[in-house]
Amino acid sequence: MNPRYDTVLRFAYLLLCFIFIACFSQPRVPRQSPSSDSAVIDDLDGISNAALKNPALDGQSAEKSFDIWKENPEDFYAIVGELPRPGDPVTVIFLPAKDNNRKLEASLVSGSGKRLGGAPFFDWVLDDEGHSVKACVFSVPSTFDGTEAVVRIEGADIFEIRLKERKFVAEEIPLNPSNTALRTVPDPRKTAESERLWAIISRSGGTVYATGPFTPPVAADTRRTSFFGDRRVYRYSNGKSDTAVHAGIDYGVPTGTPVSACAAGRVVLAGERIVTGNSVIIEHLPGVYSIYYHLDRIFAEEGAVVKEGDLIGLSGSTGLATGPHLHWELRAASENTDPDVLCARPILDGAAAKKIIKERGEQIYAELSR
Repeated sequence: MNPRYDTVLRFAYLLLCFIFIACFSQPRVPRQSPSSDSAVIDDLDGISNAALKNPALDGQSAEKSFDIWKENPEDFYAIVGELPRPGDPVTVIFLPAKDNNRKLEASLVSGSGKRLGGAPFFDWVLDDEGHSVKACVFSVPSTFDGTEAVVRIEGADIFEIRLKERKFVAEEIPLNPSNTALRTVPDPRKTAESERLWAIISRSGGTVYATGPFTPPVAADTRRTSFFGDRRVYRYSNGKSDTAVHAGIDYGVPTGTPVSACAAGRVVLAGERIVTGNSVIIEHLPGVYSIYYHLDRIFAEEGAVVKEGDLIGLSGSTGLATGPHLHWELRAASENTDPDVLCARPILDGAAAKKIIKERGEQIYAELSR
């Protein structure tokens, strides 16, 4: 082979090798860990970089995850707890949009548009970390016989809720002449006492003393002589009759049985009333009260703050009573509510509320990321 030609071929071969190396042998940049401050993140919990630039996420960067507690872009309402029945308490939580401090009230409305109940919202701190929402508690009237209703947040939102059906016990109670007179004879003092009672249980303060579950004021296995929501027919001694709904639970205990506060709270009434005898009322959280009637003695003092289990009196048969017993009832936004429900679960369930809000936050994040 011609030496000159051979030299050209060698030069061409070397040139091709150089070009190949130059094009395909550039050093690779190692992928940085997502935990690095300077990392290039292709995906953050399934959310694309384009989504992180969404203005609705309030200028968040890839290093900062969406926080519904601080950057909630929309009002969010929810009911905490299972489907309510007539007579059950209802807890509504409200997480407002950022920098939203509106004062709102929730109303329960029937399908025909009749207002059934409701309550104003109050501030509720869910945990030690300071997560805060607005909440309100009211009760579905025990006399409501529908299965659908609407919760209306005045000036804000409306959402439907379904209700479980419920049946109540019916009973007849014969009254002697003195008890007949207590129910039927007009008395200015009775009127004044009734007005004061309604003024108290219609108030909604701002202090949360207890979140529940509550504890019965006597031993939980104590015999009950009447139940919550009983449909009563009073047979008067004059031959007439009247109907009523029993607002609480009657425990068949002998006179002198210790009666304890069902939860922490402030005593707002402690005194004798014509119809209910020696009576005590305790406020536990905004609009939620426990009531104790027919006591033989009262140990609680109005204005005092009590703890769960504190002795507040002894049972008796004062007022309109056919025998020794304790009448215990609970009120939410002035409506009678089932004590057994408040003993079974917290009325303000922080863990359940946080779970609902977290799930809603994840949903909002996904929607804004599309």
